[in-house]
Parts: sequence; C-alpha cells; structure tokens
Amino acid sequence: MVEHVSGLGPIDYLVVEFPSGVTTFSESMFKSLLALVNKEIIRVLDLLVLRRSHTGELDVFEIEDLEFAELRILDATLAEILAADDIENLACAVAPGAAAGVIVWENVGVAPMAVAASEVGAQIVAQGRIPSRAVIDTIEADRKEGR
Repeated sequence: MVEHVSGLGPIDYLVVEFPSGVTTFSESMFKSLLALVNKEIIRVLDLLVLRRSHTGELDVFEIEDLEFAELRILDATLAEILAADDIENLACAVAPGAAAGVIVWENVGVAPMAVAASEVGAQIVAQGRIPSRAVIDTIEADRKEGR
C-alpha cells in the first residue's frame, strides 16, 4: 500500500494489448518493469491483466493471479487504485478476443519537487503526457530539415 500520499509524483497508466495468442506480460516485460521499480524510477500502484472474450465478456486478473513469481515484491506497494468502473473504461480499448496488461505507476522522481512546491504554497495546476510517436515524428522531421 502507498504510505506517503501527500508527496506523490505524477501518476500515469498504460494499457498494452498483447499480440494474438498472448494472454499476459512476457518475462522481459516484467523484468523491465521490475528494473524501473528497483531503480526507484517508478512505484507500481496497480497492475492487471484484462482478457476480453470474442463476445465481449471481460476477465480481470490481479497480480496474485499472475505467474511471474518476482512480481510478488510489488504486492506490498500496490494501492489497487483502479475501481471496477475504471477497469471497464480501460477495457474498452481492448479488442474482442484480445488480452492486455494495465499498469498504473507513480513517477517517484518528481515527488520531491511536488512536495517542495507544496511547502511554499505552490501547486501543480496541470500535467499531461505527450505521445512518444509525436516526439519521434518531430525529431525525424527536424533531422530531414537539417536542424
């Protein structure tokens, strides 16, 4: 469970749809996630696997249902912040007959700045995410133009 709520960094999520026939995160995906946790770059707040049947029915698997044993270390930090409605909304992105992983995490590196801002009476009034593809496209366009 998350212990220090007042100093949380920005919270993000991903829904990763797996290729046909794949029903959970790969070992390399889990290891990459654990590396970020071990380096204290992120704190995983929720982790699920969603499986949508061809008829649209949804099965939800939580961390204790997953087979990768090393993930058990995350269980203590999970806040399990996604409510049933949140899960249903995220599952809308998953195609019928497909499975997807859902990861919700805190960017812990930014938390100290958020606390420092709060201590002087400042507040974060907006935050957002720029799609990676948009940044890559901009960089590639700049290179083509010789910038």
